[in-house]
Amino acid sequence: MKKKFSICSFVIIFLNILLFSSNVFSKDKCRLYLDELKSDYEKYTPEKNPTYNLNDFGIRLEETWNYLKNETEYKRDENGYYSIGLITDPSIAEKVTIEDLIISVNGKDLRTLDIDYQDDKTLANLFSENEEVEFKFKNSNSNTYNLKLSKKVKSLFWPYTDLYIYSIYINEKTKKLTARLGFEASHSFGEDDPMYELSKKYLWFNEEDDYKETVSCYFDVYEWETELNFGHPAKVEYADLHSTNFDLFTESLTLKPYTDEIEWHKENNWDNELYVEYTNEGVHVFNTNFNYINFPFDRQKIKFEMQNFYDLSDGIIEFSNRTQKYLNKFQEKNNIAGWDIVNNKLTYDVNKNPADIYHGLSAIVEIEIERKHGYYIWKVILPIIIILIVCWSSIWVKARELESKLTITIVCLLSLIAYNFIIDGEIPKLEYLTIIDWIILASYFYAALPNILAVHFFNLYSNKRTKQLNTLENLTKRYGLVSYLAIVFSIILINVNINPEGASGLFSWLAGK
Repeated sequence: MKKKFSICSFVIIFLNILLFSSNVFSKDKCRLYLDELKSDYEKYTPEKNPTYNLNDFGIRLEETWNYLKNETEYKRDENGYYSIGLITDPSIAEKVTIEDLIISVNGKDLRTLDIDYQDDKTLANLFSENEEVEFKFKNSNSNTYNLKLSKKVKSLFWPYTDLYIYSIYINEKTKKLTARLGFEASHSFGEDDPMYELSKKYLWFNEEDDYKETVSCYFDVYEWETELNFGHPAKVEYADLHSTNFDLFTESLTLKPYTDEIEWHKENNWDNELYVEYTNEGVHVFNTNFNYINFPFDRQKIKFEMQNFYDLSDGIIEFSNRTQKYLNKFQEKNNIAGWDIVNNKLTYDVNKNPADIYHGLSAIVEIEIERKHGYYIWKVILPIIIILIVCWSSIWVKARELESKLTITIVCLLSLIAYNFIIDGEIPKLEYLTIIDWIILASYFYAALPNILAVHFFNLYSNKRTKQLNTLENLTKRYGLVSYLAIVFSIILINVNINPEGASGLFSWLAGK
């Protein structure tokens, strides 16, 4: 027994030593790599980011992920038109807008031309170098305009960017949104770059049977960017950011060498490249600017905008397919308390400073959410209608029973006031009235009206004006509640038409949307 225990102990100790030595080896290799980078700045130029040559018209077609085909394709609208997805030239940033439709090129309908993302049949590939082409565009207001653009080469820094959403909590009283987000940005050095060549010296090694493997290196972000002044792809910040909880914030920078000499690298179609990958994860608080005019039947948009501070002439950012995949998974989970996620999309925008100098391209994750209005229908609006029915039931009480009538109507009015306090606790103080506000105001009026009618009917009874009393009682019995329901319906109809895009799917049909 002791012998067996000794053998087991020896094996465990040996494996721990082996693992420890392997980790030390990796760390040593990474440190040696970093030391040589620092020793020869001019040769390796680690502060400079790699660039890519683009040969286009300064615009790129909008792309989308097709989940049925499991591939990227150019996005089309319901009529089959392509739209602008990216702007890559600052000289045309004021002339066109992202998401504008491209109707035709040189008078030819773009829908009829041979364009295919998978076969690398791009818009630019249809035309010769420096060829001037007349484009016809249509903007969001359905206005068309023509623009002549020339195909030209430009060199841009072009990192891939990904945003991962883990959780969202909305506090409407404080107009704040708390989100746990993961951010990732990466760029790569090709096999001809000295950075990649150096990785072959330190970050590759041979195992048994001449089997090659690589070492991934993890560096401190502050040391890499601030102390060493090395470049990395994360020159972005969030728009509308209120604060970040740095106690729950982590970040890292990783160097990952890939080679087609390693079989599993080759199987994943990885080129001979050295990836520089920056990642962070944290809890952030954002300011919100929701439009509550259709509350509680409202639909809102959540935007996470990452502003790129590279000048548009120097660099752009673009989402990889991973962002869209994870965004759809987040939508499927549908775990925003009190809301349903109904749609999502990735867009881009050109941001500029107050001097109208364009800085760069912003990458935007947009989530469309719809309030779960069942609570308000069954626990607020329906009880209000029942209270009004009870209130108007006083009309059927004899006119001489003034005290009984007033008891019913006043109790109902006080109940409505209580419901108003419930609504006030749900959303921030607003300068305008929402659907529920208008309904409650109308309910106040219709709850107060039976009080006035009760006194008037009593006076008619006391003065023995029986004929007039009977006529008014019949009218109120017939049209009182009906007119209230008609007004409630009209309130919903008018508000939905004022802001149809902000209305839930239950009522947007009222505006013909």
